Amino acid sequence: MNINQNESLGKIVTEIPGAARIFHEYGLDFCCGGKQTLVDACEAKQTNIEKIKTALAAQANGGDAYIRWDKRPLDELVQHILDTYHASLRTELPWLIELAERVEDVHRDASARPTGLVNLLKDIHLAVESHLGKEEQILFPLILSGHGERAHMPIQVMLQEHEDHGQNLQRIRTLTSDFTPPSYACNSWKELYRALSKLEVDLMAHIHLENNVLFPRALAGEAVHTVANEPTGEE
Repeated sequence: MNINQNESLGKIVTEIPGAARIFHEYGLDFCCGGKQTLVDACEAKQTNIEKIKTALAAQANGGDAYIRWDKRPLDELVQHILDTYHASLRTELPWLIELAERVEDVHRDASARPTGLVNLLKDIHLAVESHLGKEEQILFPLILSGHGERAHMPIQVMLQEHEDHGQNLQRIRTLTSDFTPPSYACNSWKELYRALSKLEVDLMAHIHLENNVLFPRALAGEAVHTVANEPTGEE
């Protein structure tokens, strides 16, 4: 498969979901920054585009089977977002706060302690709970009722909040030195950074599905029960 370097990151991830892992490895923002082209993103990051194109082609030609969410019915896509991302956020964030509190308390004299992480995670938790509630109570019912083309205003609100989530992810990276614990870190500290790294991966995939797949389809007035025309399999 030839990779078009002038395609947007969001479109590439939609068509080759395994691309998300590749972009994440190279620090390319495919969710909030999903409209930028591959070539522009690589130039901005001073990243070797040929290496990325080779990895993308290998993923496209021999990667695992996956679900093309741009081809599945809208109601199925919404349910996937609820089951896969909303549910996990509600359980993971309180646990991450508890774990961060433990690390900040036990290692309060350590110079590498992620000071301020607990407060940041609490702010993120409140923001995410509010965001999920708006989607579940306002936006998703509007889309599922077949009136997605009327959702311009709530979608604009969600897009802005997604930008805020992206900035908070960057703040977490800064506080944790890119999820790198010091050599003397205990197991709780290491687990905290591992879990935060996973949170970043999952939240970026979540935002990508909404920004680059669900919202454009809804605004285009697509019918909710669209018959799938692609074979499926889990990524």
